[in-house]
Amino acid sequence: MGISNRDYYHAPNSVGEWGSTGLTPAVKYLLIATAAVFVLQLVVVRDDRTSVLDEMRRINPELNRLISEAEADPEARKALERRHPELVRLMDRGPDDPFMPVRKVSVVQEWLELDTSKVVREGQVWRLVTCAFCHDRHGIFHIVVNMFFLIWFGGTLERMYGTREFLLFYLVAAAVASLAFVALDLYTGSTVPAVGASGAVFGVVMLYATHFPHETFSIFWIQIELRWLVLIYVLWDLHPVVLALAGDRAGGGVAHAAHLGGLGFGYLYARSSWRIEAALDWLPGVRAGAARPRRPAAEPVRGSDPEAERIDALLAKISESGADSLTEDEREYLKRASQRKRRASGGA
Repeated sequence: MGISNRDYYHAPNSVGEWGSTGLTPAVKYLLIATAAVFVLQLVVVRDDRTSVLDEMRRINPELNRLISEAEADPEARKALERRHPELVRLMDRGPDDPFMPVRKVSVVQEWLELDTSKVVREGQVWRLVTCAFCHDRHGIFHIVVNMFFLIWFGGTLERMYGTREFLLFYLVAAAVASLAFVALDLYTGSTVPAVGASGAVFGVVMLYATHFPHETFSIFWIQIELRWLVLIYVLWDLHPVVLALAGDRAGGGVAHAAHLGGLGFGYLYARSSWRIEAALDWLPGVRAGAARPRRPAAEPVRGSDPEAERIDALLAKISESGADSLTEDEREYLKRASQRKRRASGGA
């Protein structure tokens, strides 16, 4: 997998060593917290009966708007009755409104999910971050993919930036992704809550890609550089967001705006050389740097190998000043060293 296969970067965070001793601290904490919340989502539940009309209003913002107008304005009600008489009949049933079958609802998810109405109207801003620890409880694909990406890319970044900074980055990326979701919700009138760490994880992927854009991955036996893979993700998420902004219903249950928010934050964080710990130092009563001395991003590999020493120096330069600080010769040297490392390890 390129230069990140060096011990300085991935060991012991390689995919073959996923045990507790092989994970960096922040990645391990995030995995444990996310898994714990997922288990609670499964077991802490309540019975729920939602009327047909309420369920229709929840999943269709345009329908919800029409019914709300009909409830407030007799003329709007008459117009709705001409277009959708069945909806008016449901409105008129009152207590006799037919019920959906009883379903199990996660109490924990109700507390933590990203609900735009509760964030904006009730000030429940914690949901901007807590939603990143919830996932779809009816399947494991969502949580497994997110945690896989966190392990794969997060350990390297944590070693580069330090545990505290990486953890702060992840949480802020989650919040920025949530804000992007809320902004689109407010524009479109959508009322469907969202869960998932995808926004934060996409921020991690983008940050990694800014450091190692030429790292290659094999997808269906096709070699593709990470920068092009990330571009594909951006276009995949951008298309339904543009449709939504144009007034079309799009998304298919995926929070594309949150993905773009995370990707955008990761890119700006890298290109602008932001440091969240340093920003916290400016807040009254918060001294992140003074409270805890900043730990070096990583210790160089000891030894007398000139190539290893030069690679360590270049990686340390990236850690301090970002990938943009490298010259073209230095980038080319790292690329060649990565290729040699891959050949020596059997092309892993």
